[in-house]
Amino acid sequence: MRKALGLVLLWGLVAAAAPLVIVNEFGQGRAGFGEWVELLVVGEGPGTFVDLRGWTIQDYQGDSRGGVYIKFKDSEFWAQVPAGTLIVIYNAGDVPNLPAHFPKDDFDPEDFLLVIPGKTGDYLEVLRWEGLANTGDCVYIVDARGEVVFRLSYGQRQCGGVQLGNVDRGQAAWYLGGSLEGILIPENWKVGPDAPGGSTPGAPNSEENAAWMTYLRTPPEK
Repeated sequence: MRKALGLVLLWGLVAAAAPLVIVNEFGQGRAGFGEWVELLVVGEGPGTFVDLRGWTIQDYQGDSRGGVYIKFKDSEFWAQVPAGTLIVIYNAGDVPNLPAHFPKDDFDPEDFLLVIPGKTGDYLEVLRWEGLANTGDCVYIVDARGEVVFRLSYGQRQCGGVQLGNVDRGQAAWYLGGSLEGILIPENWKVGPDAPGGSTPGAPNSEENAAWMTYLRTPPEK
């Protein structure tokens, strides 16, 4: 954790340490374990790609024995994910508790949207999905080298990164910004209902967020 914290501090000071992938939104579902996480691939800007093979999504307790631990499989599918891609991963073990407006599965990267069930198969290795705590937890994105690329904290947990308020059952949290600048400022995030009119799984969270995605998806002119 000490090494990861150093990366977070470095990110705040040196542009070269900016994360290649961020958590753009996450939700607790209606109840139970109907949780989901939405990632935005930022890469190094428009027209770039990120190799996600071997990366993981974890919570505070996330390891092979407990908490939430999701690993991207060593598959060519993840070898070149273009900047601007939204990746939504949901708990396939509690689909009835996903929000009513949750998008259908999408495995076609051409539309810059992937909606992947959180279960071990062709795309992911899900070692654990025991739930994000309602009173507070942390969400980490960890690359194949074991380096923490992005983190956020909410509620009673303080693990570095942006610190959000409580994200309880039936709620979600989403980033409103249109760049990496300001992503660590809590006022640039919103916590609201994980329901129509609130969360936006698989879609931009604001006009600024939408413009950012369009920018990332537009290759630079040669």
